[in-house]
Amino acid sequence: MHGSSARGLVAGARLAKFNFSVPLASTLKAQCKIKLLHPGQGIHTTAKINSEPEPEMYDVKRGMKIWQTYGYGGIEEVGLGFARIPHVPRPGDVLVKVLASSVNPIDTAMLNGYGSQVIGLMRGLAKMETGTFTWNEPSFPLTVGRDFSGIVEKVGHGVNNLKVGDVVWGVVSPQRQGAHAEYVLAAASNVCTMPDTLTPEEGASIPYVALTTWSALTVSGLLTPFTARGCRVLLLGASGGIGTFASQLMSSWGVEVVSVCSKDNFDLVAGLGSSQIYDYQDPSTKEILISQGNFDLILNASGTEDMDYLQALKSWTGASFVTLSPPLLRNTDKMGIVRGMMQSVCQVVNKNALTLSEGRAYKWAFYMPNPLAFKEISSMVAKSQIVPVINRVYSFSETPEAYLAVSEGHGKGKTVITLEE
Repeated sequence: MHGSSARGLVAGARLAKFNFSVPLASTLKAQCKIKLLHPGQGIHTTAKINSEPEPEMYDVKRGMKIWQTYGYGGIEEVGLGFARIPHVPRPGDVLVKVLASSVNPIDTAMLNGYGSQVIGLMRGLAKMETGTFTWNEPSFPLTVGRDFSGIVEKVGHGVNNLKVGDVVWGVVSPQRQGAHAEYVLAAASNVCTMPDTLTPEEGASIPYVALTTWSALTVSGLLTPFTARGCRVLLLGASGGIGTFASQLMSSWGVEVVSVCSKDNFDLVAGLGSSQIYDYQDPSTKEILISQGNFDLILNASGTEDMDYLQALKSWTGASFVTLSPPLLRNTDKMGIVRGMMQSVCQVVNKNALTLSEGRAYKWAFYMPNPLAFKEISSMVAKSQIVPVINRVYSFSETPEAYLAVSEGHGKGKTVITLEE
C-alpha cells in the first residue's frame, strides 16, 4: 500500500503538467509506404477499394495529408494518404486545422475492426438527415483519432459559439472520420475554445478522456459535483488516460480516491489526488480492498474485468461498479447488431441478478458528448484544477509508432501526435 503520505514525495505536482518521454518497447516493423495519387482518394498500397468521396463535400483546390486504412488489419494496414479538404456540409459543423491530436485505446482497437457493426449503423443513421439510409455504411477509408486541438478554418452558418481563427479543442464522434489528419470536420457542439494555459499538445490530450470520465461518473455512477464530497471511490487503472483525469476530477469534487495501478506509477498517481494507492500486481491488494469495503463507487478503467471487486462496494446504498470495457461492441462485431445486442443485455442482466441481491449494481459506461460538461472541464483546466498528463509526443510522420505504443499498453497518461514542425 502507498498511503496518503506518498503525496509528500511529489509536493506541488498537483499543479504541474506531467510529460513523460519513454522509448518504445519495440521497433515498429510495418513499413508505411506513401503514394500521393489523385486528390480525393485515401491512398494505401494494399487498398482494394477505391472510395471516391462525394465531390460536393470537398474543396477541389486544396488537399491534406491523412492517415487511413482500407482494411481491419491493424497498424500494419495504415498508410499516409492525400485527400481533399472537407467543406462544411452541415450548419452545425466546423472545419479545424489540426495542430495536435491524441491516440486512445479505442483508436488502435478500431483499426482491428472493433465496433465496426455499431459504428457502421451510426453512420447510416447520420445520413438520414440527407434523406438516405443504409443499414451498415461502408467503413473505408477509415481515419481514427477522437480528440484534437487546432484553429477554426470554417464554420457552418448555424454556429454561433465559434469563429474562424479561434484556437479550439474538441472531440470527433466515433461515426465520423477521425482527427489523424491535417484537417478535421466536427460538430460545433463537441468543440470549444481551448484554455490559453495549454499548448496544442496538452489540449489534444484531454477532451475524449474527459467526457468519457464525466459520463462514467455522473451518468453511470450517479456521482456529481454536488453529491460527491465525502464519497469513497476505488479507481482501477489509475495511471492511464482515463485514470489520471478521473483522479483529478474526483479529488476536486472532494472525493476520497483509492487507486490501483503499477508500482512504478505510485508517485504520479499520488500527485493527482489519490489518498491510498495499491499495486495491481500484489496478490494481497484485492483481499485488502475487499476487507476494507465501504466504497460508494468502483470505476474500472483498467481494460480488464474483475468482478471480485464488487464485494468492496457498500451494500444497499446505491453503490455501483462501473466499467469502461463493456462487451457490447465486441458482441455486435462477433454476432451482428441484433444478436449482439441481445447477448449484451443478457450478460448485464445476469451480472446484476447476482449483485442486486446484495444491494450493489453493475453498470457500463461510454463516451457521451456533453457541451455543458465540456465547458465546465475547460474552466477547471484553465484554473489548473486539472492538468494534462502526457506520456510521449510523436510527430505526424510517426503516427504508426504512436499506435504501436498505445496498443502495447501500460503508458502513463496520454500519447499525443503533433502536426507542428
